[in-house]
Amino acid sequence: MSTLLSSFGIMTIIILLGFIIARKYKITAESKQLLIIIIIHIAVPSIILNGIFNTDMNGTTLAKMFMIFLLSIMFNTVGILLGWFSAVIFRFRAIKAKKIAILSGLGNTGFIGIPLCERLFGPEGGLLAAIYDAGLDVVAFTLVIVLLQKNEKFSFRSFKAIMNMPIAAIMIGVSIAIIGYQPPLLIKHLTSTLANLAAPLAMIYIGLLIPEFLKEKKKIPVRFVSLSLIMKLFIIPLLFIMILQIMPIAVEVKNVVSIQVSMPTFMLATVLFAKYANDEETAVMITIYSTILSLITVPLIVYATSLFL
Repeated sequence: MSTLLSSFGIMTIIILLGFIIARKYKITAESKQLLIIIIIHIAVPSIILNGIFNTDMNGTTLAKMFMIFLLSIMFNTVGILLGWFSAVIFRFRAIKAKKIAILSGLGNTGFIGIPLCERLFGPEGGLLAAIYDAGLDVVAFTLVIVLLQKNEKFSFRSFKAIMNMPIAAIMIGVSIAIIGYQPPLLIKHLTSTLANLAAPLAMIYIGLLIPEFLKEKKKIPVRFVSLSLIMKLFIIPLLFIMILQIMPIAVEVKNVVSIQVSMPTFMLATVLFAKYANDEETAVMITIYSTILSLITVPLIVYATSLFL
Protein backbone atom coordinates (compact mmCIF):
# COMPACT_ATOMS: atom_id res chain seq x y z
CA MET A 1 0.00 0.00 0.00
CA SER A 2 2.82 2.42 0.84
CA THR A 3 4.45 1.67 -2.52
CA LEU A 4 1.14 2.30 -4.29
CA LEU A 5 0.58 5.60 -2.48
CA SER A 6 4.14 6.67 -3.21
CA SER A 7 3.72 5.82 -6.90
CA PHE A 8 0.46 7.74 -7.19
CA GLY A 9 1.95 10.68 -5.29
CA ILE A 10 4.78 10.81 -7.80
CA MET A 11 2.29 10.44 -10.68
CA THR A 12 0.26 13.38 -9.33
CA ILE A 13 3.34 15.61 -9.11
CA ILE A 14 4.44 14.72 -12.66
CA ILE A 15 0.93 15.40 -14.00
CA LEU A 16 1.08 18.82 -12.33
CA LEU A 17 4.43 19.46 -14.00
CA GLY A 18 2.86 18.65 -17.37
CA PHE A 19 -0.03 20.96 -16.53
CA ILE A 20 2.38 23.81 -15.65
CA ILE A 21 4.35 23.27 -18.87
CA ALA A 22 1.17 23.41 -20.95
CA ARG A 23 0.12 26.63 -19.22
CA LYS A 24 3.47 28.35 -19.89
CA TYR A 25 4.22 27.08 -23.39
CA LYS A 26 2.18 26.39 -26.50
CA ILE A 27 1.86 22.63 -26.95
CA THR A 28 1.19 21.62 -30.56
CA ALA A 29 -0.55 18.50 -31.78
CA GLU A 30 2.79 17.38 -33.27
CA SER A 31 4.58 17.60 -29.92
CA LYS A 32 1.86 15.55 -28.21
CA GLN A 33 2.02 12.99 -31.00
CA LEU A 34 5.79 12.75 -30.54
CA LEU A 35 5.31 11.93 -26.85
CA ILE A 36 2.83 9.19 -27.74
CA ILE A 37 5.25 7.69 -30.26
CA ILE A 38 8.09 7.64 -27.71
CA ILE A 39 5.88 6.04 -25.06
CA ILE A 40 4.10 3.44 -27.21
CA HIS A 41 6.87 2.56 -29.67
CA ILE A 42 9.96 2.85 -27.44
CA ALA A 43 9.27 2.96 -23.69
CA VAL A 44 6.47 0.37 -23.37
CA PRO A 45 8.20 -2.22 -25.61
CA SER A 46 11.31 -1.68 -23.47
CA ILE A 47 9.29 -2.47 -20.32
CA ILE A 48 8.13 -5.71 -21.95
CA LEU A 49 11.60 -6.76 -23.09
CA ASN A 50 13.13 -5.74 -19.75
CA GLY A 51 10.54 -7.92 -17.99
CA ILE A 52 11.31 -10.89 -20.23
CA PHE A 53 15.09 -10.46 -19.86
CA ASN A 54 14.78 -10.35 -16.05
CA THR A 55 12.19 -13.10 -15.59
CA ASP A 56 12.83 -16.82 -15.56
CA MET A 57 10.70 -17.93 -18.52
CA ASN A 58 9.79 -21.38 -17.24
CA GLY A 59 6.53 -23.30 -17.43
CA THR A 60 5.12 -21.47 -14.40
CA THR A 61 5.75 -18.04 -15.95
CA LEU A 62 4.20 -19.07 -19.27
CA ALA A 63 1.16 -20.41 -17.37
CA LYS A 64 0.79 -17.02 -15.62
CA MET A 65 1.00 -15.23 -18.97
CA PHE A 66 -1.64 -17.50 -20.50
CA MET A 67 -3.94 -17.12 -17.49
CA ILE A 68 -3.67 -13.32 -17.41
CA PHE A 69 -4.39 -13.13 -21.16
CA LEU A 70 -7.58 -15.16 -20.72
CA LEU A 71 -8.61 -13.09 -17.68
CA SER A 72 -8.05 -9.90 -19.68
CA ILE A 73 -10.33 -10.97 -22.51
CA MET A 74 -12.96 -12.20 -20.04
CA PHE A 75 -12.90 -9.19 -17.71
CA ASN A 76 -12.80 -6.59 -20.49
CA THR A 77 -15.69 -8.23 -22.32
CA VAL A 78 -17.75 -8.56 -19.12
CA GLY A 79 -16.83 -4.96 -18.20
CA ILE A 80 -18.33 -3.73 -21.47
CA LEU A 81 -21.46 -5.81 -20.87
CA LEU A 82 -21.83 -4.41 -17.34
CA GLY A 83 -21.41 -0.87 -18.64
CA TRP A 84 -24.05 -1.49 -21.31
CA PHE A 85 -26.43 -3.06 -18.77
CA SER A 86 -26.08 -0.05 -16.44
CA ALA A 87 -26.78 2.34 -19.32
CA VAL A 88 -29.90 0.41 -20.27
CA ILE A 89 -31.14 0.52 -16.66
CA PHE A 90 -30.77 4.32 -16.68
CA ARG A 91 -32.57 4.45 -20.03
CA PHE A 92 -29.86 5.83 -22.27
CA ARG A 93 -30.47 5.57 -26.01
CA ALA A 94 -28.76 2.75 -27.91
CA ILE A 95 -25.74 4.68 -29.22
CA LYS A 96 -25.07 6.38 -25.86
CA ALA A 97 -25.47 3.06 -24.08
CA LYS A 98 -22.79 1.57 -26.32
CA LYS A 99 -20.44 4.48 -25.62
CA ILE A 100 -20.96 4.17 -21.87
CA ALA A 101 -20.32 0.42 -22.15
CA ILE A 102 -16.95 1.00 -23.85
CA LEU A 103 -15.83 3.93 -21.68
CA SER A 104 -16.68 2.15 -18.44
CA GLY A 105 -15.55 -1.32 -19.50
CA LEU A 106 -12.01 -0.77 -20.79
CA GLY A 107 -9.12 0.77 -18.85
CA ASN A 108 -5.83 2.48 -19.62
CA THR A 109 -3.91 -0.75 -19.09
CA GLY A 110 -1.11 0.11 -21.50
CA PHE A 111 -0.34 3.82 -21.20
CA ILE A 112 -0.59 3.88 -17.39
CA GLY A 113 -1.10 0.27 -16.29
CA ILE A 114 2.11 -1.24 -17.68
CA PRO A 115 4.48 1.40 -16.22
CA LEU A 116 2.63 1.35 -12.88
CA CYS A 117 2.73 -2.44 -12.55
CA GLU A 118 6.41 -2.46 -13.48
CA ARG A 119 7.07 0.06 -10.73
CA LEU A 120 4.97 -1.81 -8.14
CA PHE A 121 5.85 -5.42 -8.94
CA GLY A 122 9.15 -5.26 -10.82
CA PRO A 123 10.02 -6.57 -14.31
CA GLU A 124 7.69 -9.57 -14.09
CA GLY A 125 4.82 -7.25 -13.12
CA GLY A 126 5.47 -5.09 -16.18
CA LEU A 127 5.51 -8.18 -18.40
CA LEU A 128 2.25 -9.57 -17.01
CA ALA A 129 0.65 -6.12 -17.31
CA ALA A 130 1.66 -6.05 -20.98
CA ILE A 131 0.02 -9.45 -21.53
CA TYR A 132 -3.17 -8.11 -19.92
CA ASP A 133 -3.03 -5.09 -22.23
CA ALA A 134 -2.65 -7.42 -25.23
CA GLY A 135 -5.94 -9.06 -24.25
CA LEU A 136 -7.58 -5.64 -24.04
CA ASP A 137 -6.31 -4.83 -27.55
CA VAL A 138 -8.03 -7.95 -28.88
CA VAL A 139 -11.34 -6.85 -27.35
CA ALA A 140 -10.88 -3.20 -28.43
CA PHE A 141 -10.26 -4.03 -32.09
CA THR A 142 -13.05 -6.58 -32.35
CA LEU A 143 -16.01 -6.05 -30.02
CA VAL A 144 -15.54 -2.28 -29.60
CA ILE A 145 -15.34 -1.62 -33.34
CA VAL A 146 -18.46 -3.72 -33.92
CA LEU A 147 -20.33 -1.68 -31.28
CA LEU A 148 -19.26 1.70 -32.68
CA GLN A 149 -19.89 1.01 -36.36
CA LYS A 150 -23.41 1.68 -37.54
CA ASN A 151 -23.44 -1.28 -39.90
CA GLU A 152 -22.02 -3.43 -37.06
CA LYS A 153 -19.78 -5.38 -39.43
CA PHE A 154 -16.33 -6.43 -38.34
CA SER A 155 -13.45 -5.80 -40.73
CA PHE A 156 -10.21 -7.74 -40.48
CA ARG A 157 -8.50 -4.63 -41.78
CA SER A 158 -9.29 -3.00 -38.43
CA PHE A 159 -8.01 -6.08 -36.59
CA LYS A 160 -4.55 -5.43 -38.08
CA ALA A 161 -4.21 -2.52 -35.64
CA ILE A 162 -3.56 -5.10 -32.90
CA MET A 163 -0.14 -5.71 -34.47
CA ASN A 164 1.56 -2.76 -32.75
CA MET A 165 5.00 -2.36 -31.20
CA PRO A 166 4.07 -3.65 -27.70
CA ILE A 167 2.54 -6.80 -29.22
CA ALA A 168 5.62 -7.23 -31.42
CA ALA A 169 7.85 -6.85 -28.34
CA ILE A 170 5.90 -9.60 -26.55
CA MET A 171 6.20 -11.96 -29.51
CA ILE A 172 9.91 -11.26 -30.05
CA GLY A 173 10.75 -11.37 -26.35
CA VAL A 174 8.91 -14.62 -25.65
CA SER A 175 10.49 -16.24 -28.72
CA ILE A 176 13.97 -15.20 -27.52
CA ALA A 177 13.23 -16.54 -24.04
CA ILE A 178 11.91 -19.88 -25.32
CA ILE A 179 15.03 -20.58 -27.40
CA GLY A 180 17.17 -19.62 -24.41
CA TYR A 181 19.05 -16.74 -26.01
CA GLN A 182 20.71 -14.33 -23.58
CA PRO A 183 21.03 -10.79 -24.99
CA PRO A 184 24.25 -8.81 -24.35
CA LEU A 185 24.47 -6.69 -21.19
CA LEU A 186 24.33 -3.57 -23.37
CA ILE A 187 20.85 -4.54 -24.62
CA LYS A 188 19.68 -5.38 -21.10
CA HIS A 189 20.89 -2.04 -19.74
CA LEU A 190 19.37 -0.21 -22.72
CA THR A 191 15.91 -1.73 -22.27
CA SER A 192 16.07 -1.11 -18.51
CA THR A 193 16.94 2.57 -19.06
CA LEU A 194 14.31 3.15 -21.75
CA ALA A 195 11.66 1.37 -19.64
CA ASN A 196 12.04 4.08 -17.01
CA LEU A 197 10.80 6.67 -19.51
CA ALA A 198 7.27 5.27 -19.80
CA ALA A 199 5.63 6.32 -16.53
CA PRO A 200 6.93 9.93 -16.32
CA LEU A 201 6.26 10.66 -20.00
CA ALA A 202 2.73 9.23 -19.76
CA MET A 203 1.97 11.44 -16.75
CA ILE A 204 3.44 14.52 -18.44
CA TYR A 205 1.24 13.82 -21.48
CA ILE A 206 -1.87 13.68 -19.32
CA GLY A 207 -0.89 16.96 -17.68
CA LEU A 208 -0.45 18.56 -21.10
CA LEU A 209 -4.07 17.72 -22.02
CA ILE A 210 -5.69 19.35 -19.00
CA PRO A 211 -5.27 23.12 -19.70
CA GLU A 212 -6.69 22.89 -23.21
CA PHE A 213 -9.58 20.78 -21.94
CA LEU A 214 -10.40 23.29 -19.17
CA LYS A 215 -10.07 26.22 -21.57
CA GLU A 216 -12.72 24.90 -23.95
CA LYS A 217 -15.35 24.84 -21.15
CA LYS A 218 -17.62 22.40 -22.91
CA LYS A 219 -21.03 21.59 -21.50
CA ILE A 220 -20.84 18.46 -19.35
CA PRO A 221 -23.60 15.84 -19.76
CA VAL A 222 -23.73 15.04 -16.03
CA ARG A 223 -25.69 11.76 -16.20
CA PHE A 224 -23.50 10.35 -18.95
CA VAL A 225 -20.22 11.33 -17.28
CA SER A 226 -21.31 10.27 -13.80
CA LEU A 227 -22.47 6.80 -14.83
CA SER A 228 -19.33 6.18 -16.91
CA LEU A 229 -17.01 7.23 -14.08
CA ILE A 230 -18.86 5.37 -11.31
CA MET A 231 -18.88 2.15 -13.30
CA LYS A 232 -15.24 2.42 -14.45
CA LEU A 233 -13.64 3.61 -11.23
CA PHE A 234 -15.77 1.94 -8.54
CA ILE A 235 -18.34 -0.73 -9.36
CA ILE A 236 -16.54 -2.75 -12.07
CA PRO A 237 -13.09 -2.84 -10.42
CA LEU A 238 -14.52 -3.75 -6.99
CA LEU A 239 -16.61 -6.53 -8.50
CA PHE A 240 -13.69 -7.99 -10.46
CA ILE A 241 -11.28 -7.73 -7.53
CA MET A 242 -13.76 -9.60 -5.33
CA ILE A 243 -13.96 -12.33 -7.96
CA LEU A 244 -10.16 -12.49 -8.14
CA GLN A 245 -9.88 -13.19 -4.40
CA ILE A 246 -11.76 -16.48 -4.70
CA MET A 247 -10.02 -17.66 -7.87
CA PRO A 248 -7.26 -20.30 -7.45
CA ILE A 249 -4.60 -18.41 -9.40
CA ALA A 250 -1.07 -17.16 -8.67
CA VAL A 251 -0.84 -14.15 -6.37
CA GLU A 252 1.30 -12.32 -8.95
CA VAL A 253 -1.54 -12.60 -11.45
CA LYS A 254 -4.06 -11.38 -8.86
CA ASN A 255 -1.91 -8.36 -8.00
CA VAL A 256 -1.42 -7.25 -11.59
CA VAL A 257 -5.05 -7.80 -12.63
CA SER A 258 -6.26 -5.93 -9.51
CA ILE A 259 -4.30 -2.87 -10.64
CA GLN A 260 -5.26 -3.21 -14.30
CA VAL A 261 -9.02 -3.45 -13.70
CA SER A 262 -8.78 -0.27 -11.56
CA MET A 263 -7.23 1.81 -14.34
CA PRO A 264 -9.09 4.86 -15.72
CA THR A 265 -10.72 4.89 -19.16
CA PHE A 266 -8.38 3.82 -21.94
CA MET A 267 -6.89 6.56 -24.13
CA LEU A 268 -7.43 4.59 -27.31
CA ALA A 269 -11.12 5.38 -26.88
CA THR A 270 -10.40 8.87 -28.26
CA VAL A 271 -9.02 7.43 -31.49
CA LEU A 272 -11.76 4.82 -31.91
CA PHE A 273 -14.59 7.24 -31.12
CA ALA A 274 -13.19 9.76 -33.62
CA LYS A 275 -12.84 7.16 -36.37
CA TYR A 276 -16.02 5.11 -35.94
CA ALA A 277 -18.48 7.36 -34.07
CA ASN A 278 -17.36 10.92 -34.98
CA ASP A 279 -17.39 11.78 -31.27
CA GLU A 280 -13.82 12.40 -30.10
CA GLU A 281 -14.84 15.03 -27.50
CA THR A 282 -16.85 12.60 -25.35
CA ALA A 283 -13.95 10.16 -25.13
CA VAL A 284 -11.44 12.90 -24.31
CA MET A 285 -13.67 14.28 -21.55
CA ILE A 286 -14.25 10.90 -19.85
CA THR A 287 -10.58 9.93 -20.23
CA ILE A 288 -9.28 13.09 -18.54
CA TYR A 289 -11.84 13.05 -15.71
CA SER A 290 -11.31 9.35 -15.00
CA THR A 291 -7.51 9.69 -15.09
CA ILE A 292 -7.51 12.53 -12.58
CA LEU A 293 -10.00 10.78 -10.28
CA SER A 294 -8.06 7.50 -10.49
CA LEU A 295 -5.24 9.13 -8.54
CA ILE A 296 -7.65 8.92 -5.60
CA THR A 297 -9.80 5.90 -6.43
CA VAL A 298 -7.10 3.31 -7.21
CA PRO A 299 -5.35 3.54 -3.80
CA LEU A 300 -8.75 3.55 -2.06
CA ILE A 301 -10.00 0.50 -3.97
CA VAL A 302 -6.80 -1.46 -3.37
CA TYR A 303 -6.96 -0.63 0.35
CA ALA A 304 -10.66 -1.51 0.62
CA THR A 305 -10.07 -4.79 -1.20
CA SER A 306 -7.18 -5.72 1.09
CA LEU A 307 -9.64 -5.73 4.02
CA PHE A 308 -11.42 -8.72 2.49
CA LEU A 309 -8.27 -10.85 2.18
